[in-house]
Amino acid sequence: MKEYSLGEVIDKFGRNNNLKFKFVAEESYKTNEGAVIALDAEGRVVNEEGEPILSNFNLRSKFRLVNDPVDKMEAFKVFRMGKTIYCEYNGATYVYIPCHESEFTALKNKFDEPISIEEILYGEWFIEED
Repeated sequence: MKEYSLGEVIDKFGRNNNLKFKFVAEESYKTNEGAVIALDAEGRVVNEEGEPILSNFNLRSKFRLVNDPVDKMEAFKVFRMGKTIYCEYNGATYVYIPCHESEFTALKNKFDEPISIEEILYGEWFIEED
């Protein structure tokens, strides 16, 4: 999954103020990994409790976009159209990157392993953001 710098996060907030990002790297002494940030009604960067939090990060901080799960059929359709999808199941993340070498598109993860029935039935599916 793509990681964004603090500057990229602020730029994305400027284009869509409904996004949420999770702090994932360059841990500062004030912030624990996994903190989720969003914008409040006044446009301030806040944590999940609504407290201003921007000063807790630095320019080397890294974030991932917090995605909402989608229906597996929607994920499979966008995969067929060339978008990367991923599945979270049993504490692991499986990334599926489309291959356009032929008309037949096999659903294999980045380790060239086929999708499991457990992922299909019980996994949470996400579409990789551009």
